[in-house]
Parts: sequence; structure tokens; C-alpha cells
Amino acid sequence: MNYKETINKGLKRGYEVIIKSEDFNNGINLKTEEIRKTIKVDGFRPGKVPVSIVQQKHGDSIKAEVLNKLINDNVFNIVQEKNFRPIAQPKVELKEKKNDAEDTIFTFEVELFPEIELTDFEKLNIDSYKVKIKDKEVDQRVELIAKNQKSFKDQPDDYKAKKGDSVLLDYEGTIDGKNFDGGKAEEQAIVIGSGQYLKDLENGLIGLKAGDKKEISVKFPDNYQAEDLRGANAVFDCKIKKVGSPEETKIDDAFAKSVGTEDLKDLKAKVKDQMQNEYDDLTKNISKKNLFDILEKKHKFEMPEGLIETEFNNLRQGHLTSQNPASDDHKKEIKDQKLSNGTEKKFKNEAIKRIQLGLVLQEVGRLNNIQVTQDEMNKALYEYAMNFRGQEQKVIEYYKNNQDAMSQLQAPIYENKILDFILNKVKLKLTDIDVDSFIKIYNGGNSEKSKSDNKKPVKKKTVKKNASKKKAVKK
Repeated sequence: MNYKETINKGLKRGYEVIIKSEDFNNGINLKTEEIRKTIKVDGFRPGKVPVSIVQQKHGDSIKAEVLNKLINDNVFNIVQEKNFRPIAQPKVELKEKKNDAEDTIFTFEVELFPEIELTDFEKLNIDSYKVKIKDKEVDQRVELIAKNQKSFKDQPDDYKAKKGDSVLLDYEGTIDGKNFDGGKAEEQAIVIGSGQYLKDLENGLIGLKAGDKKEISVKFPDNYQAEDLRGANAVFDCKIKKVGSPEETKIDDAFAKSVGTEDLKDLKAKVKDQMQNEYDDLTKNISKKNLFDILEKKHKFEMPEGLIETEFNNLRQGHLTSQNPASDDHKKEIKDQKLSNGTEKKFKNEAIKRIQLGLVLQEVGRLNNIQVTQDEMNKALYEYAMNFRGQEQKVIEYYKNNQDAMSQLQAPIYENKILDFILNKVKLKLTDIDVDSFIKIYNGGNSEKSKSDNKKPVKKKTVKKNASKKKAVKK
């Protein structure tokens, strides 16, 4: 190899490499001969095609393939010779040459993984909590489940629907007289005022009774999920089948059986277990946050500028293309496509913290041979696909055939395995705490994060629902 170092600053290294013309030409000759053995050309027997014809037909692709291999081989050999741990793919730049007789010169830059001395995790003390769930909290959750499992009593045919009632109807929507995907349904139940369907459609059902027919004008919102329907004016031809009014759900053994449990005692036990799991997950989030803070303080090392710049640009891009501005200042930044000084400084600090933490976790994973198994990937993919009812197999096939998508699915699993590894080594100081006190602590500790991520704080009454594919007229 013929090369010289051009950059040696911090974690960056750069080299200029010379590929001798004879090496390049030898590579071309070998590749040409290889192709001659298999190429088929009319008038010539296999293996007897003249070199000139092979080069005429495939000369450019042969040169490109040979050059690419020589560059990759040289970069790989230099990295191996120097015992480098590149943190990203090397950046290669090819210098122009006047003719094929000249040597080929290229440069490449590489950024190295920093030297990280990991702290002794067994000596770390992490504050955490154990939420104690009282019977009254379980009762409140059961009441909420009953409220969400609201039943409706059929009303006489002359009863006029009002807000809160359930209307069973057939509808068919058109835009400019033409049907559109998802705009038709039969015997669809719509609860007026629930917000599950378009507001104009729900409000248009007020005052209707069984047997009525009505054309309801609906304007789709500008931010509607289906792009082709955004801002569109539609007309829904509605035929009312029946109207029902909500009735209070009695919380007893019969209700418990209706939601899949043996009796009310069994329902409460299962609800308590579910709540405990939810709060255990939330307390684990606090433990992780406390761990992140300690890892940041305990590990100081030279930071890779390239990764920080990439992370900053990702934060910037996400902020300036957000569909849900968090404030008036954010709206102005989106309009101007420019960060304020304060936001820019905030994102730069955030980028540094993210890269620092990511590198520490990566080093922990490498040194302790932590890996994501195929069974764990299959389980995660299956659970994710369950969010798309009716399309599970398509989702699974998409991920299995898309390596980038699989990598995105794998990343949080890998990180959580590393964090669990560390948390199993540290000394967790558990404090018993009631639900209300924990929620105050959790939301107080995550208030800034909630604002920046546009997330809602944790609420006491939480019910998990399975995601499903919605009809086009649903909100």
C-alpha cells in the first residue's frame, strides 16, 4: 500500500492513498478475462469472445467495479493495520486524473470510536420507587372500564337523537358525486359527541330518529390522516336504523363476565395486576432517567464531532418539519425554517448528551456480548404487527424484507437489554409510595421532556386500548 496520513486531530483520521496504474490495469484484465468465460455473443463460442468486444460492451462497468474493490480493499487494510474502530462509514473522495495511464489517487476520512473507561456499575446507587396500589384505585379503574364499556338502551322509533346517544345507521359519502375509499358503511354505530367520527357528521345526526334519511354535509379537516381527503367537502347520505340512549353499567359479576373474567373479584385482581405492571414500567423509566444522569456524570471522553453534527441535524430537521408545533415560537421557526439561538443551543446540548449516552451503552453491549436474539426480534415484530388489525402479515413481511426497518425495530430492544443489564448490577434504593405521590413525582421529573416530545403527562386513570384500522370518516 502506498499512503500517507493527512489528518490526525482528535478522533478524526485522514489518508491519501495511491493506487498504481498497473494494479488498476491488472484488475481490469482479470475481470475482463473472468467475464470472457461466461459472456455469450452471437458468432463466438463460449470463452472465445475477443477482449475488445468484452471491453466495448462492459468496459465502463468493469472499470467501476475494479476501482470500487481496490478502494474498499485499501481502506479496509489501512483500518486493520492501524487497529482502528471506525464509528461510521469512511468518507471517500476520488481525485480526478488526466488519463488512464496515471495512478489513481483517493482520500478518505474516518472518525474513531473513543476510548471509554466504564465505571463500576456495582458501586452505583440508583433511587427508584415501588408503587403501592390501594383498593380504591382499583375500584376507580374498574369504574372507568365500565364507563368505557357503556351500553345503550334502544329507544322508540319517535325518539330524537341527542348528544351522547348511539345512532345505528347506513351511510354513503360522496365528493363531487363520486364515492371515496372508506366512505361507505352499513349498520355503523356512532355515538354523538364521542369525537370518534368527523364532527360535522356526528352533529348532523342530532334530532334524527329511526327511519329518517338525511344528507349531511361534511368538511374534512386540513390535517386529516388521508392526504387525498384533506380539506375536501363531502356529502353523506344517511339512513337511520335505530337510536339508543346510554344507561349506567352495573358493576357486578355479570359485568365482569362480559369483559372476559370469571367474576368481579377476578376482574379486580386482574385490574390490580395490570395497574401494578403499568406503574412498574413507569418506575423503571424513572430508574433509567436517574441512571442516564449518573452515566453522563461518570463518563467523560472525547466526543466524535461527526456523530454529534448528524444528531443535531436530525433534531433540527424534525423540529422544523413538525406537524404539531409546541408553541408560537415553534410555529415561527417552522415558517422561517430557522432555529432561534436558544433552540439551537438546546439541540446542540441534547445531541451531545444523546451521542455520549449512546456510545456508553454501545460499549457496555460490546464488552458484555449483549445481543438481540432472533426469538426476541420475532416477538417484537409480532407484537408490533398486532397494532394493524387485518394487515398483520403484510407488516411482518415488510419488516422481514427491509433491513433498515428491522434495524429500527431492533435498536430499542438492544438498548433496553443493555439498560436491564446495568440495572441488574446497580444498587436500587426502593421507596414505597402511593399512586398520587408517584404521579406528581413522575410528571414533575418529566415535565420538560413531555413538552419537548409533545407528550401528555401520566394520568391516574389509564386504560389501554388495542389499535385498529379506522374507517375513512373516523376522526
